[in-house]
Amino acid sequence: MLGYLKSFYTRLAFIMGVVMYVSYALPTGNWQNTYLIFVSLFVAIFLPFFTKISEKLERFAVLRTGSMFLGKVIRFLWQYAFNYFALTMVIIGGIVDTANLQFVGGLYGAIALTSFASQGLQYVMLALANKNIGDRYLNITLALSFNVCISAIASLGYIPVQLFFVVTGILLGIIGAVYSLVTDLKGIFSKKSGVGVFFGTFNPAHVSHMKIIEQFIQARNLEKVYVHPTIVPKLHQALLDEGIIRIAKMKDGMRIYEKTEKADFHIDYFPTGNIFFEAENRIAMLRSAVSDANLENKVEVLAMPDLYIDKGFHGIIKHIKDKHKGKRIYGLHGSDYGGMLVRTIYDETFLTPYTIVRKDTISATAIRNGAQGMTSKTVTEILNILKDDSHANDGDIFEFSGVRYIYSTSKLIELD
Repeated sequence: MLGYLKSFYTRLAFIMGVVMYVSYALPTGNWQNTYLIFVSLFVAIFLPFFTKISEKLERFAVLRTGSMFLGKVIRFLWQYAFNYFALTMVIIGGIVDTANLQFVGGLYGAIALTSFASQGLQYVMLALANKNIGDRYLNITLALSFNVCISAIASLGYIPVQLFFVVTGILLGIIGAVYSLVTDLKGIFSKKSGVGVFFGTFNPAHVSHMKIIEQFIQARNLEKVYVHPTIVPKLHQALLDEGIIRIAKMKDGMRIYEKTEKADFHIDYFPTGNIFFEAENRIAMLRSAVSDANLENKVEVLAMPDLYIDKGFHGIIKHIKDKHKGKRIYGLHGSDYGGMLVRTIYDETFLTPYTIVRKDTISATAIRNGAQGMTSKTVTEILNILKDDSHANDGDIFEFSGVRYIYSTSKLIELD
């Protein structure tokens, strides 16, 4: 309970509830209206959870279909239900006269525009988060908060605000939903041939990764695929720098994160898990997995830590585009949460997406927990060497798939 009350997002939601209450009560004088008090309290309590539920519903849809557009449709319907409830309460309470909504299409038109505007603004804010301006949860919550305020003013019949509302609702709705439909269709019907990219944590690389790369190459007749793992995920690095998370311990070549007392109650800091092989180990295993799959003539593993740390995957994509000017660049991604994050980057950088809906039982989480038979021969050998530091000493030299490494503090560091 104390963590909930201390949360920045709890306080922000209560402020938004107050702002909503004042936005309706001040011009109407209905300070004691029961319906207004109720819906304002509802917004104050529910807003942080609304953000989490929105994310989970979108993930659920994308995981099962691979379609970012359908994910946004599900998110829109959830947003619509929330806005319908809030606006209906103030109408029943006599705060809003439905005659004031005629300019925006009546009750249902107002709710649709509110939902479109909110959706579009959220995706604009997510794009900013991908460029390290704010973070996903903060940006979405701020977008929702802004939308609450503008919706309240517009519903009271202020024509200039309603005009602004209509324009932004339509424009941001197109940004949020139609663009995803276009990129979904582009990924299905685009011309074949070009160059591919595949980004992810590869934590660790497993046999399913190699199978979907092979499928990617064949389906799009690609001349080359560049694969680049995250180094330290940028979100984690920022949280480490701020002291919100820390490395609890190192085990089997992996860092295990935990939250500190600075962590916020509402935020899931580890949506893809809190255990990560060190970047050097993931790169070594990825190179070996590619070699074991006999894909070296088509697949190049990039390891550009300085560029990644400075510019993220946006920088890696620019590097590849500069290297292959005039060629179509395809972006491979799965339908899981990590794949969704990568897909937003592909869309922002105008790559042609290629989506794989994962249905097999291969699991990187299971591998980290000791499952066998899910990695190639050389990757399994590396995992055994890393395990408990019992098979290697600092300074030992290993060679995997023609690449030499020195073992140091649980890391396989590539030798020049």
